[in-house]
Amino acid sequence: MNTYKITNITNLAAKRDVKYNSSLNIEYVDKMTKKVITLRPNDVVYLKIPSLPLSVQRLRVKNLITVSEIDETELTKTINTFNTDVKTKAIIIDDEEKKSYQKSRKKSLRKDGESDID
Repeated sequence: MNTYKITNITNLAAKRDVKYNSSLNIEYVDKMTKKVITLRPNDVVYLKIPSLPLSVQRLRVKNLITVSEIDETELTKTINTFNTDVKTKAIIIDDEEKKSYQKSRKKSLRKDGESDID
């Protein structure tokens, strides 16, 4: 099995180009089921498949995507950096949500005049 890094580069096309900032569909077969991935501009997808699908080859010939084969070490490195970024962002978002909830809760208590928390 090979691992491929597929990047949508339609955001780099000319502004008047028909395919400028377009979403692309990649079709591939995984364990006897056909799956479709939608790539938005500047998105990256990693596929671990035995051979490159025909839809990917067509898009590469039209110069709408870039495809590069990567090894396991680069893939694990990318996954680790992605996981740490997601965890830190999730922590920041959770803290902000808690603060905004507490502020809205205090405002609603002030408006009601009395609180049910006695």
